Amino acid sequence: MRRCLFPILAYSILFLGPQTARSSKTHATLDDLKKLEIICFVPSYLPKGFRLKSVTITYDEPGRDEGSVGRFPLYYLEYSNSHGASFTIDSAREGIGDRNIMGTDDSEEAEIKSPFGPMYLIYTPKGQGIGGRKVEIKSNWAEDANMKSEKAKDAQAHPNLGRYHGFSAAAITVAEFRKIINSLYPVRP
Repeated sequence: MRRCLFPILAYSILFLGPQTARSSKTHATLDDLKKLEIICFVPSYLPKGFRLKSVTITYDEPGRDEGSVGRFPLYYLEYSNSHGASFTIDSAREGIGDRNIMGTDDSEEAEIKSPFGPMYLIYTPKGQGIGGRKVEIKSNWAEDANMKSEKAKDAQAHPNLGRYHGFSAAAITVAEFRKIINSLYPVRP
């Protein structure tokens, strides 16, 4: 009987936890992003050899205090090359934490201009200026126009169409990262 209690307890905890991203479309395409009501960004510039590796669409379920308003789409894009370099875009509706905490003595901070306003970056390894290849680069979350509009109406309300967008990269320079960020545009005008 004791052996049965632990699995039952574990499944109960999982079942009672937050119900986010319950369904997904892991083999989505850029055309699928065009069908979403939210703003989805894609780059018009990528470093040489980069190709789209994956598009994932998931759905955030309404919170307990939202009623049954519907499902809220989120997206994730990954671009990469054959040498292990990558650039990713992640979206979130709410509940975001700080993306920039790397917790290493070898990280460095920078701020770049972007279409979203000033963008705070943290990357590792430090040094080599913006021209040296970085193991990892992460930006702070950037709000899209829908998020800014919805927060202006009610800062405490749950967003419907507004999203935060997080940008990350590996094995590219900060200069390349900045060029990709400045080339971002909505996939659906």
